[in-house]
Amino acid sequence: MAPKSPKIIPEALREKEELDYPTLGMKLPHNAPLNSVSIANIPCDDTECFCHRRPSRPYPKLEALVAGPEPEQFCVLHQPTAQLDVAFDILGNSMTLIECIKDPERPKIAYHVALIMKAANMHFLNLEGLADHSLLLTVKIRRAACAVRGNKMILREKCEGFFTNPPYSRLFNNLFECNWPEMIVQVRMPEERCRRWKTVALILRAFKQISADCYCHMVDDLVTAPRVGGLDVRQIKKQIKSRLARGEPRRENPVSRQFTVTAADEEKIERINHAYEVYLLAFINSSSPFTPRQYIGCPEPL
Repeated sequence: MAPKSPKIIPEALREKEELDYPTLGMKLPHNAPLNSVSIANIPCDDTECFCHRRPSRPYPKLEALVAGPEPEQFCVLHQPTAQLDVAFDILGNSMTLIECIKDPERPKIAYHVALIMKAANMHFLNLEGLADHSLLLTVKIRRAACAVRGNKMILREKCEGFFTNPPYSRLFNNLFECNWPEMIVQVRMPEERCRRWKTVALILRAFKQISADCYCHMVDDLVTAPRVGGLDVRQIKKQIKSRLARGEPRRENPVSRQFTVTAADEEKIERINHAYEVYLLAFINSSSPFTPRQYIGCPEPL
């Protein structure tokens, strides 16, 4: 089969094709493919221009420490070669500290350590909002938990790949294997890692410091509230206790007005009762196997 002859383009049509290219003033040859025309190919020395890639911001790291009863018993749990993370469970009432150590030469190889700490084995001391709007959580591990190896923590380990030299995990060696009679754990969460009052509500609910109604109120109604700087949960609890000690009357209805359903109109009450009666009769007259026979009109067996 004979090869195809090259396509001859007239000069007028060639100039028209050069002008039709969206090159923003750049003149490309007529045989340049259209996919080679891009803003990224335009030479630009301005580093503030949008054609340059923005430098990646450093990921804010969590900081944690553990302290004992003696002044010299103090250990920092975060390290430059590891990434700390924390998770709170409002259903299981627990806090999970996670440490990820990656191999600097092979980033895909990592070692993960997770410690699950139940709220029943800890005393909630305080939750503070610092000047930079980060959150500082302080908890104390109970003496009964400190007397047991592992401090009644649930250990989870995961290794992705093979390490020639096992990495040193401070979360495992300095917290899980710690044998101090008393331990206080502090976790500092930067503002970029939190969701302001949603995170505050999550932490307080995980440690059973607020009810479910208060949790819903903080999550739904404090979206536009100011930032968490200046928060001091311990001081708030002291103020509440002092008011109760002075005998100040509390509100009669513990449920907020926006969550209270009232029907003062007689016609509205009548409609509600009628609707309830209709649904009740529909359930009674249904053929549900769980409904007794005498309620669905079936004759009694002989």
